[in-house]
Amino acid sequence: MSKIDYQALRAKAEKATCGVWSLEYGESRFDGDDALIHREVAGYIPICRIEGAHPESGFDEDFQMEQQANAEFIAAASPSTVLALLDERERNQQYIKHRDQENEDIALTVGKLRVELEEAKSKLNEQREYYEGVISDGSKRIAELEKSEEQLINERDHAESALADMYFAATGDRPEWSNWFGFSDAVDAVVDRIADLEAKQPSPVVPEGLIKAVRFYEQVKRENPPVETGAWKDAVDWVLKEACQAVNIGIKGE
Repeated sequence: MSKIDYQALRAKAEKATCGVWSLEYGESRFDGDDALIHREVAGYIPICRIEGAHPESGFDEDFQMEQQANAEFIAAASPSTVLALLDERERNQQYIKHRDQENEDIALTVGKLRVELEEAKSKLNEQREYYEGVISDGSKRIAELEKSEEQLINERDHAESALADMYFAATGDRPEWSNWFGFSDAVDAVVDRIADLEAKQPSPVVPEGLIKAVRFYEQVKRENPPVETGAWKDAVDWVLKEACQAVNIGIKGE
């Protein structure tokens, strides 16, 4: 079957007799063996005659039945019916076109959302890696600070012990550390004690080694603020050693 030209079919249907077509078998107005397709509007309008379509036409039965079926079909397939079918087809075509456009829009939207989802996943992975790195670095830094804090505590304890020994060597008393009496106060007390002894005696009664040690300690104090640093620890160790040697006191570990 060749392709149907719907536009040409519509043009032909629009030119043909409009309205409802009727089927009438032969009576007085035409041959009684035939069937007539007509339209009754403002008079009788015959359209076509189907020969041998009447059930009592006397033609071969198969031929008569086929002609009768042709007559019924022609009456049913009037131009009005054809135009209605063509209109329905166009509506269906518009619906299909609209649906295809919607499907295309949905596909584009889904594709866009898929791209955005992949970008969001990528950003989340980058952020996760970044924060994992931050947490790892933070954990390492905390461990370093805890270790440094422990080291500072040990150095402070060592410096405190050494300075206490120096204070005892100079004054004969053990220092009582508090918020009002710290490392700097102990050194000042030792310096004052040495100055006092030097002022009272014509000749030094304080061993020269202790004096050198204290003066060195004063130098460290001037150059390095009194905090628990490595410089203070080294200075305290040296002062303690010199002070103990000056008064003939043995140093632990030697």
